[in-house]
Amino acid sequence: MKQNIQNFLNLINDSQKILLISHTRIDWDALGSLMALYKILEKQWKTVKATSDEIVPEKFSFLWDINLIEPNLDIQNFNPDLIVILDCWSIDQVWDISTQNIDTIKQKKVVTIDHHVTNEWFWNVNIIDDKSSSACELLFETIEELNWIKYIDKNIATLLLTWIITDTNIYYNTNTTSKTLKVASKLFELWADFRSPIFQFFRKKEFNKSKLWWEILKDLKTTKDKKIVWAVVKEEYFSKTNTQKSDISWLINEFLANIDWVEISFLLYPLDSWEIKASFRSSWKDISKLCSNFWWWWHKQAAWFVSNKDIKIIEKEILESLDSNF
Repeated sequence: MKQNIQNFLNLINDSQKILLISHTRIDWDALGSLMALYKILEKQWKTVKATSDEIVPEKFSFLWDINLIEPNLDIQNFNPDLIVILDCWSIDQVWDISTQNIDTIKQKKVVTIDHHVTNEWFWNVNIIDDKSSSACELLFETIEELNWIKYIDKNIATLLLTWIITDTNIYYNTNTTSKTLKVASKLFELWADFRSPIFQFFRKKEFNKSKLWWEILKDLKTTKDKKIVWAVVKEEYFSKTNTQKSDISWLINEFLANIDWVEISFLLYPLDSWEIKASFRSSWKDISKLCSNFWWWWHKQAAWFVSNKDIKIIEKEILESLDSNF
């Protein structure tokens, strides 16, 4: 990997205009690594742009400057010298902008920085470590290797630590390693604020989100042995409680995954008029075994996929797959 990091540095040195992108429906780890690298490259007097398929949710505003990500960026007009893709394991996950601008992207040098075991090593330079807890952890190690620590201020350190905290569920998930804790310790030394992200994402409970949770919990289903628990979320729940689809994410982390005796939990909910999302958590079972049946984005204890099948059919297929695999 050291040679790949050196190749990355050579590309950075040879480039002035750099584009940062990530996977569809940007999550915490993707956002943190995107913003942190943006700020570091900016300090090196690079012209940097970052884009995504959606506006960054307001709840991330405590991290400052979330508006640096431009959802409607004209890539062809920007005409970058280099593209860096973060926290993304497949070209299919680089959302619609990859198809809309595929000819432009194919003409550019592209680097990927990612921690998913399913990564397809699909670009010119691939900095990949599936033993890293998060893209932010891997990015910090890359920064160390490049001797870029001098560019990390308190805000950048907070960005990186925030998404390590969230991706490891405050160091509880099995993706946490001694290396993860060492990186977190180094970010502490760089004055990262660890209290704000823990309060924002784990302790604070929003009123409308709590109402959404109540609606979902009323619909909970379990297998006879109560080892699997799930719910099918109705579209009307979001309008009834004045919530967004993104508000559903912490219910499965904070509650369903922690119910006594439960080994696997999942939620099915509509993303739009034709797509259904399935989100899974496991207390200890390796749910990556199910990946052969679905197009998944996965870790051993967390996974999700999107389907355009009827929600009832998806529910039936999931239960059949769980029954045959466990």
